[in-house]
Amino acid sequence: MKVKMMSTTILIISILVFSIVLSGCITTLYEVDLANQRRVNLEFDLEMLRPETPVVMPDPLTLNEAVSIGLENNLDIRVSRVMADIATDDALVEKLKMLPQANFSSRVSQSSATSASDEDTLRRTASLALTWNVLDFGLSYIRARQSAISKEIRRMERLRQAQILTLDIASAYWKAVLAEQSLKKIRKIEHEINKYKTKAELMVSQRRLDPIASKAIEKKIVELAVTASNLQAEISGAKIDLCELMGVDPMTEFTPARESFKNYVKKMPAPDSLDPRKLEMISLNNRPEFYSADLDIQIQQDEARAALLSMFPGISFDLTTYYDANSYYKNNFWITNGAGLTARLLSWPSQYVNWVNQIRTTDMVRLQRLLLTSGVIVQAHLALHEYAVRLRQFELYDDSFEIAEDLLTMSRERHELGLLSSWALTQRMLEEVVARLARDRRIIDLVNAYNTLLVTLGLDYSNWGEPLPDMDEESVPEDINYKDT
Repeated sequence: MKVKMMSTTILIISILVFSIVLSGCITTLYEVDLANQRRVNLEFDLEMLRPETPVVMPDPLTLNEAVSIGLENNLDIRVSRVMADIATDDALVEKLKMLPQANFSSRVSQSSATSASDEDTLRRTASLALTWNVLDFGLSYIRARQSAISKEIRRMERLRQAQILTLDIASAYWKAVLAEQSLKKIRKIEHEINKYKTKAELMVSQRRLDPIASKAIEKKIVELAVTASNLQAEISGAKIDLCELMGVDPMTEFTPARESFKNYVKKMPAPDSLDPRKLEMISLNNRPEFYSADLDIQIQQDEARAALLSMFPGISFDLTTYYDANSYYKNNFWITNGAGLTARLLSWPSQYVNWVNQIRTTDMVRLQRLLLTSGVIVQAHLALHEYAVRLRQFELYDDSFEIAEDLLTMSRERHELGLLSSWALTQRMLEEVVARLARDRRIIDLVNAYNTLLVTLGLDYSNWGEPLPDMDEESVPEDINYKDT
C-alpha cells in the first residue's frame, strides 16, 4: 500500500514538474525580438516594392510609355493580380469539392489479452470508403459557379482600376510637361530681363535714369524667380506622383517628352457634337461596374438556390472496402455498399426564413444596380458639362495669352526702335508669363476634364483616341494588355 502511495506521489510530482517546464517553454515561445522582426520585415517590404522586372525608363518619356509602365508595375495593380490568382485558386478549390469523399483509415494495435478464442493479440485493419452526397454535390456545384463568377468580378474591378490609374497618370504627366515648358520660358525671359537690369544700372550711374525704374526692374526679376521656384517645386512634385503611379522609385530620373498640347486638344471633339443620350448608353454598356453588378445578382440568385436546396433531405451513397488481418477470419477482405437519407426536420423553419431572406437580398442587389445606373447617367451628363466648361475657359485664356504674346512682340519691336523703355518691355514680359501660366493651368483642367469624360464612359486607354460619336454602344470590356498599351 505504501509503495502504491509513493508511486502515486511520484507521478503527481512528475506531472507538476513537467507542467512547470512546459509553461516555461510556452512563455519563451511568445518572446519576440521586435527590432529584429522589424528589420527582417523591412528588408522583405523594400524588396517587394521593387518592380517584378527592372524598368528601363525611356528618355524622353512619352505618355504612352508612362501608362504602359504604370499598368505593369503599379503596386495596386500588382496586388490586384495576386488577388486574381487567389480567386482562380478559390474557383478550382470549389470545383474539386464536387468530387466524392474518399476516406482511408488504417490501424495497428497490440493487446496483452484477447476477449475471444478466435482473436489475435496483434490487430491490423484498414478501410477505404467512397461517399457521394447528392445534396452536397448540388451545393458544391453552386459554390463552384459562384467562385467562377467572383473571378470574373475581380477582372472587371481590375479593368476599372486600370482606367482610373490611367487617368491619374495622364494628369500627373501633363502637369509635369507643362510646368517644365513654362519653366524653360521663364528662364529665358529672366536672362533677358537681367540684361536690361544691367543696362538700367549703368544708366542710373550715369544719371540718365531714375533709380526707381532700376529697382522696379529688379523687383520684377525677383517675382520671376519666385514663379520659377514654384514651378520647379511643382515639377518635382508631379514627377514624384508620376513615379508612384508608375510603381517605380521616387528618385528615378526621367525627362517628359516635349509633347504639343495643341495636337492633343485638336483631337478633342466639340462638346456640342456629342449627344448626351448616346454618351449615356456608351457608359451603361461599357462601365465594368455594370458587368460586376450583373454578376453580383447571379451570385445572389445562386445563394437563394443554395438556401432552397439545403431544405431538401440529403441522399448519400457509400461504397466501403474493409481489410482485417485477423488469422481466424475466413475472409480478410469484404465490401459494403448502401444508401442513406438524412433530414434535419427542426432546422426547416430557419432554412425557410433564410431562403426568403436570400430572395429579398436578390431584390436589394437589383435596386443597388438601379442606383448605379442612375448615378452613372448623372456622371455622364456632369462629365460632358465639365468638359464644355473647361474647353470654353481654355479658349478664353488661350485668346488672352495670344494677345499678351502679340503685345510682347510689338513691344520688342518698339524697344529696338527706341520707342519703348526697358521698364515697359519688362512689364510686357511679365504679363506674357502670367498669361502663359494661367493658360497652362486651363490646359491641365481641360485635359483632365476630357479624360474624365472618357473614363466616365468606361473606355480603356487604348480607346481614348477613337472618335466618340462613332463608338459602339455595346462592347464587352476585355483584359488590359499590361505589357504593351
